[in-house]
Amino acid sequence: MAPTIQRTGSGAGPQRPSRPGEDDRRSDLICRVKYCNTLPDIPFDPKFIAYPFDTQRFISYNPTGLERNYKYELLTEHDLGVTIDLINPDAYALGDYERPAMDPADEKLLEEDNTAVTNTKRSVQHGIALSWMRRPDYISTEQTRYQPTTIEKVESDIGFSVRKKMNADDLYMDRDSQVEAIEKTFKDALIPITTHYSKPHVHPVEVLSVLPDSNMWKYPCAQVIFDSDPSPIGVPPPLQNEQMSQAMIRGVMDESGEQFVAYFLPTDDTLEKRGTDMTEGVDYKDEAEYEYKMAREYNWNVKSKASKGYEENFFFLFRGDGVYYNELETRVRLSKRRLKAGQQISNSKLVVKHRPLNKQEHKMQRYRERNLEPLQEDEDMSEEEEEEEEEEDEDEYED
Repeated sequence: MAPTIQRTGSGAGPQRPSRPGEDDRRSDLICRVKYCNTLPDIPFDPKFIAYPFDTQRFISYNPTGLERNYKYELLTEHDLGVTIDLINPDAYALGDYERPAMDPADEKLLEEDNTAVTNTKRSVQHGIALSWMRRPDYISTEQTRYQPTTIEKVESDIGFSVRKKMNADDLYMDRDSQVEAIEKTFKDALIPITTHYSKPHVHPVEVLSVLPDSNMWKYPCAQVIFDSDPSPIGVPPPLQNEQMSQAMIRGVMDESGEQFVAYFLPTDDTLEKRGTDMTEGVDYKDEAEYEYKMAREYNWNVKSKASKGYEENFFFLFRGDGVYYNELETRVRLSKRRLKAGQQISNSKLVVKHRPLNKQEHKMQRYRERNLEPLQEDEDMSEEEEEEEEEEDEDEYED
């Protein structure tokens, strides 16, 4: 409770005279009292009232005198849209009989080109299209402006000369025609080759059969393209070829997590071990370690058969009994990797230790070998045959 003052009826001491107009009534409380009770609820719903002032009085734009007095530059045409030709071409016009004689050399330049195809030996030679040489592709609409594209543009599947001779509409329309065309290629292969197909004065010296490489087909091959010569510097050429023939490439990762391809060359000790293995007629020795040192670092770009736009390529291998071909499943392009600021050249080493192939690797090689086998009319290899192969592989591992 707030303190109060006890007032006496008449005090003994002198009293301060009151100011004129001051109320003689005084409060009994000597300090302010704060009332903490809540206000009652509004007895009626809230409603909007009309705003009596202009709503644009604070945001309306009034230009200043500086803007009103500024003179803007007018951007107009240099001739104000009025084209005046100061040269009258009719004044220099001459009639047909007033023209002077033109020099014969100038008349030769103004003659129209003869569009007729000259049947010369040179033009015929240049007009021959070779199926093994890719024709240049021009990014232009000139070739298709006056004539639509036809099937003749796709001439790399069968061959330009073959397509010219055959009727494209009736070519391989059903299965029998396909089988007949395939059998015809085997019959044509039996015809002896005595002369060149286009050069009568050229005669064959030796005829070799071109067959798929059944011995090496189970191993996937890749074409590795370097942006520059990867041979080591300061090494004699014979030793360079020997080192590069046994070089290895491997994907690695640096400390920062960036991936790149490392190019490893064999050490002198490894070259001696490989030479000994070749002399003894073995691929490698069990429990032997072959050491390689990193020579270069590359960034890579890989394209395989699964990549879109990949052109299937093959390579040939000449042996004593014929010519064999194999496919290139992968193409790897390597570009030299530049070191970052403060980064040192890596001195990594690769230690190779050979081991027998596991079950999955044997199965993959067998799958690749089946591509050369003739297709069976019935189903492929049954589950029983696969189990037999697995048992044979397990017996080999136990031996």
